[in-house]
Amino acid sequence: MGREGEKPQLDVFLMSDATVLGLPNQQDASGNTLQQMVEQLVAQQVPVKVCKTCAGNRGLLSLQLIGGVTVGTLAELADATMAADKVITF
Repeated sequence: MGREGEKPQLDVFLMSDATVLGLPNQQDASGNTLQQMVEQLVAQQVPVKVCKTCAGNRGLLSLQLIGGVTVGTLAELADATMAADKVITF
């Protein structure tokens, strides 16, 4: 993180089963709208990408994604990981 009060740069790369978060109308077990959370990130210019390989293996590549969510490659993930000061996965 830079200077005090400065927002950190954030990149979100959804992999494995998390790729469904890029689809509209997803809800968690409590009924919370996950699309709204993703749209808030996109509205703040946070790049949100779904793994092309993971999405393809789940039959998601031909489906409409939430506006602003894009399909990313493993090469893009590698570049973002190498450029990052910190990486958080879960």
